[in-house]
Amino acid sequence: MRIRPVVMTIAGSDSGGGAGLQADLKTFTSLGVFGTTVITAITAQNTFKVSKVMELPQDIIEAQFDAVMEDFDVKFAKTGVLPSPKVIEVVERKLGQYNIGLVLDPVMFSKSGYPLIGEDAMKGLSRLLGRALIITPNRMEAERLSGMKINSKDDLKRCALHLNKLTSTNVIVKGGRALGGFDVAVIDNQLLELEGESVNTDNLHGSGDVFSAAITAYLSKGLSLRKAVIEAKHFVTQAIKFSLPLGKGKGPVDPFAFPEKVIRMEQAREELEKLVMFLEKRISLVKALLNQDEKMNIGFVTEYGDSATLAGGIMRYLDWIKVDGPIVVNMHENLVIRGLRVTGKRIGISASLTDALLRASEKGKLKISESGIYGNLLLMEGRGIIVADSLEELTNLLEGIEID
Repeated sequence: MRIRPVVMTIAGSDSGGGAGLQADLKTFTSLGVFGTTVITAITAQNTFKVSKVMELPQDIIEAQFDAVMEDFDVKFAKTGVLPSPKVIEVVERKLGQYNIGLVLDPVMFSKSGYPLIGEDAMKGLSRLLGRALIITPNRMEAERLSGMKINSKDDLKRCALHLNKLTSTNVIVKGGRALGGFDVAVIDNQLLELEGESVNTDNLHGSGDVFSAAITAYLSKGLSLRKAVIEAKHFVTQAIKFSLPLGKGKGPVDPFAFPEKVIRMEQAREELEKLVMFLEKRISLVKALLNQDEKMNIGFVTEYGDSATLAGGIMRYLDWIKVDGPIVVNMHENLVIRGLRVTGKRIGISASLTDALLRASEKGKLKISESGIYGNLLLMEGRGIIVADSLEELTNLLEGIEID
């Protein structure tokens, strides 16, 4: 029987969909776990402002806990915004009642700078920190919790060690964009430095939620806390790297980028396998596009920049063609892949500058372009590369080439 781990997010709702429980649920789904919710607050917000926040009553929060826990086996949860001492009190009590392992994201501000927790809630939050498996403050939150200033990687290390001692729990302090994505964790009294990939983007809405949700998901799948943090760091880096320029403010990160990147690569492999089958059934076409002493190759570049191509290529062998090697991923930046990167097209095939190819260009079947941007036949290094946005478009172009 197929089953998924069940996790919980205890967080506010973001009407803009980029952060809060919406970001958590997207992350849970992307990582193959089933997400449940305990909503603590409803916000009216988008990518550039929070206009209203409504805290939910304690009895509603408590009822959500009970409804979920009487039906699901939840071992791990994460928190987002806990707007008041009353909310923190009920969350702390219910976590203890159901013995749920907690990943605590001490959310204090929205990405647009709106304060989401008051000073009166800080005392309760500080108490809840000690109950968590791990806390995940960003640089601003860590400064507020510790009273320290963080201006460098060394400051970040000192702060992480200080918070670990102060709360007697595991901690990861996120350096964010200011420190090039560098994070520092203290897990089981061991310092762990996580080098980041510096991504030049302002579209960071929901990044903290996605990170803590990913830790929660990985814990539910049986990973150790250390391994869960490492994997979550990789996951959120991908979400940031492929963040979305949506809205008028700071756009959201994209949790779906992580699985979609893998899916697109498998689809690319399948498309190239179909292209090979297409060519193997049209030996005369291959011979018309390929000189005897040269090779042709095929390639695919996904929207994530990953590439797939034949390891060796395609050769003429007497009256047959020979396909050399399997389809490999991100291994060869050959002529076809370079051509696709220049043009921004998805799929392509290299060819010799044969009479059939030139005739197709003269008759308007193919449009030559030195840049390839406004055509479908790119000239590079004395070869031709036929490029298209899809396999169907490419095979239609190939079938339009006249064969003697």
